[in-house]
Amino acid sequence: MKKYENIFKQSLTALLLLISCNALTQPTSYSPQDLTAAATRWLQHQLAQTSQLNIDVTALDNRIGDKTCTEPLQFSLSQAVTQRQNTVKISCSANDNWQLYLPVRIDETVQALILQQNIATGSMISADMLVSEQRQRRFIRGNLVSNPAAVIGARAKRAMSIGQIVTLQDLCLVCKGDVVTITANDNGLNVAATGIAQADGTLGDTILVTNRQSGRDVSAQVIAVSQVKVKF
Repeated sequence: MKKYENIFKQSLTALLLLISCNALTQPTSYSPQDLTAAATRWLQHQLAQTSQLNIDVTALDNRIGDKTCTEPLQFSLSQAVTQRQNTVKISCSANDNWQLYLPVRIDETVQALILQQNIATGSMISADMLVSEQRQRRFIRGNLVSNPAAVIGARAKRAMSIGQIVTLQDLCLVCKGDVVTITANDNGLNVAATGIAQADGTLGDTILVTNRQSGRDVSAQVIAVSQVKVKF
């Protein structure tokens, strides 16, 4: 009797394993809407650490019909996430073995300074001329300015229009003929003097400055509005 009980138990275990395996391999059906939503969620997760990226996913055509897969769907991007025009690949690597592609557009937005009025060449930048707004990176040509305090007192190198994005290339933080503060640091000793700029310069530029006391020309780097620093 015990022998038959063991056979019965073995048969029952085998049956349960078979049922379990069949359940695990049952294909999951996905409509085009399901696949589009899944790809969108995946992409949003990939961009979760970059809050200034906006995405626009082109939905799959309903005419492709439903797709099935017995394994979890796989997703990947065709190009680096920084590329504006991109493609999300959805694939099933099981026996179904199919692939679909969704065009996506990824736009990076950044904080930028925008002019609130038209200004002429040589105009001095004041706080009331500027407003900080989110703009798409692709519209910006040049080095972005995000902090208004960094350019207050700078001058426009060209005429600029209301609504225009301000970049460092549009401004001279030090203009030719300006009186500037020259700073220097030599072995821990800080020295300051005044000088006359001999050329226009924006942040990081190296220009000649004439020391007003000694009359000597020195090369100095523009570090802020009306400020340069001599490097030893």
